[in-house]
Amino acid sequence: MTEINTIAPWTDASQKPYIKIINVTKRFGDFTAIDNLSLNIYKNEFFSLLGPSGCGKTTLLRMLAGFEKPTEGTILLDGEDISQVPPHLRPINMMFQSYALFPHMTVEKNIAFGLKQDKLPANEIKNRVDEMLELVQLTELAKRKPSQLSGGQRQRVALGRSLAKRPKLLLLDEPLGALDKRLREQTQFELMNIQEKLGVTFVIVTHDQEEAMTVSSRIGLMDAGYLTQVATPTDIYEAPINRDVADFIGNVNFLEGTYQGKNEIGTQLDSDDAKCVVYATQPTTAGIGQKLWFAIRPEKLEISKAKPDCQHNILKGKIEDISYVGSMSTYHVKLDNGKVLTACRANRERAAEHHLTWEDEVYLHWLPNSAVVLQS
Repeated sequence: MTEINTIAPWTDASQKPYIKIINVTKRFGDFTAIDNLSLNIYKNEFFSLLGPSGCGKTTLLRMLAGFEKPTEGTILLDGEDISQVPPHLRPINMMFQSYALFPHMTVEKNIAFGLKQDKLPANEIKNRVDEMLELVQLTELAKRKPSQLSGGQRQRVALGRSLAKRPKLLLLDEPLGALDKRLREQTQFELMNIQEKLGVTFVIVTHDQEEAMTVSSRIGLMDAGYLTQVATPTDIYEAPINRDVADFIGNVNFLEGTYQGKNEIGTQLDSDDAKCVVYATQPTTAGIGQKLWFAIRPEKLEISKAKPDCQHNILKGKIEDISYVGSMSTYHVKLDNGKVLTACRANRERAAEHHLTWEDEVYLHWLPNSAVVLQS
């Protein structure tokens, strides 16, 4: 039980949420940005709010920080109602996308700024600044000013300043958005390591799916002020609750049809898209004749010129387009009925050895346990 509590406290009914957002609504005039939203976040989580622009994720983060007050509902932090507590009195820090560093101050003075505002003793300030400089690996750059730093280094200064006051909760608003791809990926792992070392609860807002999938213990997927699904990255990707979630996270193929019941192979879908009956092992509560969808990720579709040695879930088509991205190739395959499916294949051999090119006739095949059955 201890292991479950440590790794996944949300699965243990005896664990108390560290943050409780209860029936929170936020309106700006006639516009409802957050609509009766409830959410539990646990201590030491790295929780991501993910969604498209305008979905309400930043508004929710600003209510946690205290920059916005709920129109209705309650926000609890460690059992205390903070809904009406002003930002400077909350044990919370927020790291902004712009970093908001003071250009005339050195790295160490930027990190020390909040501690001096709190009038901590000089020796305590020095100890904490030294601790943060070591944590974010900027000790040798302590005397430099922001203009003398790279984007990634400025990001780490902002992080050190945010953590210096030892907040109970750190909020991060698109913190890596200004970094290039390689630096962003590197910094994601640095953030995870720092969060694990300190044991501070992190809540991050992002629209970057890969970022959320990489850093998060759980993801709250938002749309139009609602939470559509809250789950681990694995569950959101492998077990989306509907087509919108499946379509938002990564790439996916949908096969539409009617439910024909279950046999020894699994759930049977008479698919107009596939022009045949296809199978999935996942059960469904649908009634016979009800419309269903199979969601199949591109990497779970096998593609080959030779017909697979099996009886089920085989579709034939022609390669219409190819995208080569080094480690992976993506094939757009047009079926005889005009439906286009996407298949991915790892480039384990050299490109010349793939033997798959434009206009090739190919077969697509997937295992029944690779398809997710969706009712909406």
